[in-house]
Amino acid sequence: MTLADLVLAAGVAFFLGSIPTAWMVARSRGVRIFSVGTRQAGATNVYREVGRSAALVVGIVDAVKGGLAILVAMWAGLEGSWLLLPAVAAIMGHWNSPMTRFRGGDGVITAVGVMIAISPSGTIVPIVVGMIIALALKPRFAHPSAWGGITGFITLNILAAVTDTGMSTATVAGMTLIAASILLHSYAYHRRMPGAVPIQVIDEVLDGDHPDAQIPQTPGPQAPA
Repeated sequence: MTLADLVLAAGVAFFLGSIPTAWMVARSRGVRIFSVGTRQAGATNVYREVGRSAALVVGIVDAVKGGLAILVAMWAGLEGSWLLLPAVAAIMGHWNSPMTRFRGGDGVITAVGVMIAISPSGTIVPIVVGMIIALALKPRFAHPSAWGGITGFITLNILAAVTDTGMSTATVAGMTLIAASILLHSYAYHRRMPGAVPIQVIDEVLDGDHPDAQIPQTPGPQAPA
């Protein structure tokens, strides 16, 4: 493995991650994904603003992006904890796609694709746990995929401590840091949004159930004196 191999793997991973799947799918359905919902190009926002079938396509392609980034890196000679480099590059590309003026999504599903490619047998249980949590939180949370992803990585750490996941301690620790970065990225994004509220109450505000969701009243015409 040479420096050129590292640069190649990182460059290809960033390019794959930056492919704006959600933006392209939503655009094909006449929806401007950066102007609706959470204003992020991810499967969750597509599910809510475009539809289930569109979100399924986005989810599959985003996972493939992450997995393909790792497979290309393996082909280039990277192994072990070195695979964290293309993993980070793929997620950075998903966050900041040059094709959409450096906008993107959280990168949770792309991270799932990365995990599967690095260790299919060691990540199946964490992925299933994460999916269950995401589905359970979907009705009330704006970003169930983010919380599901974090739960999955916590499960991965527990399994790594008691079983052989096929990943080194450094790789598991690195993937956990990536997961924490995804959560912080999501939180920071919503803090920056105009009129944003904490992530856990976004759905309540949108539904009008939260006390902060005050709808301004437009005064009607005044009766003549």
